[in-house]
Amino acid sequence: MRSFELAVEPKGEALRMAIRGRMEIANAQEVLEEASRHVQNGVRHVQLDLSGVEYFDSGGGAVVLGLRERLRQRQADLTIVASTPEIDGFLSLVDEEAVLNASAREQGPHETVVETAVEGLGASVLAAASMGRDIVLFTGEMMIGLADAIRHPSKMRWRETWLYMQRTGVDGLPIVSLISFLMGLITAFQAAVQLKQFGADIYIANLVGLSITRELGPLMTAIIAAGRSGAAFAAEIGTMKVSEEVDALEIMGLDRTRFLVTPKVVALLLMLPALTVFSDVVGLFGGLTVARFSLELPAQVYLRQLQWVLTPWDVVSGLVKSVVFALLVAGVGCLWGFEARGGAESVGRITTAAIVAGIFMIIVADAVFTVVFHYW
Repeated sequence: MRSFELAVEPKGEALRMAIRGRMEIANAQEVLEEASRHVQNGVRHVQLDLSGVEYFDSGGGAVVLGLRERLRQRQADLTIVASTPEIDGFLSLVDEEAVLNASAREQGPHETVVETAVEGLGASVLAAASMGRDIVLFTGEMMIGLADAIRHPSKMRWRETWLYMQRTGVDGLPIVSLISFLMGLITAFQAAVQLKQFGADIYIANLVGLSITRELGPLMTAIIAAGRSGAAFAAEIGTMKVSEEVDALEIMGLDRTRFLVTPKVVALLLMLPALTVFSDVVGLFGGLTVARFSLELPAQVYLRQLQWVLTPWDVVSGLVKSVVFALLVAGVGCLWGFEARGGAESVGRITTAAIVAGIFMIIVADAVFTVVFHYW
């Protein structure tokens, strides 16, 4: 005599399957084979009723998992529509989808959707409020750290600062050079197409010079810094956070801002304006290349036109932007690093978030500067 009974009730593309008796290691293979045999081609949904099961062990769990996998291969799905608390508790250890089914049975469909939406909205609001609080507190910590560095430069960790200056500045020269040269080249080519129609080739120096020094130079350099330095800061601090090194610093009574944040911020504050000036020069050289070899303008004519159209404020305005961009990139990178929780997956996640947030903040700040400088 078999230790289980299987009742099947077809409903179009759905199939209701009720199992009664025992689901154990001894009969697991037999139950699985018989259940699979009743699932004909064309069935897309199987509703499993386990409310009549008297005994359920790991063999029963294997039946549920095996049946779900076989149905998935047939492009069908399995839903547990009825069960017992004991079976739900056992399946919660091995089958995540069974847990969702159990939760949906305990709450009505409408109630589940409404409560999930409300809970999601509440969680989003709380997360935004918590992040806003963290941003305000961290900004205060960072500014206090910078003020202490200015008042007491001898207390700065200059060895680490020089190291970060090399990483953020010197090591970034090749990629900044390439991107800046190409941006000058592209801008000049696009301008040349229009200016040649009116015989105004000389004004290519005006367009390239103003766009590079005011916008493209500081903006592209800051975006590169966000991808390189901001990500590196977030990954470094995030790794220290998940390995509890940051907690160890605080337990020893050491200021995490002075040890971890200030050297990075100072290094980027010093190097990003320098990289911006370098980017401006290389970008202007890219425009000169197009003017000389595509428009056949003498280099002296191009440089003289640049000297006539560019003012000190054009360069200074780009440097002002670069200082603010440096604060944003370093601050966002360090802040997201401190938000790391858990393990290596968290470090990768916050590193990506730091890059995205840094670039977003750079674009927003650049838009604000553009409006302010326009009316100033």
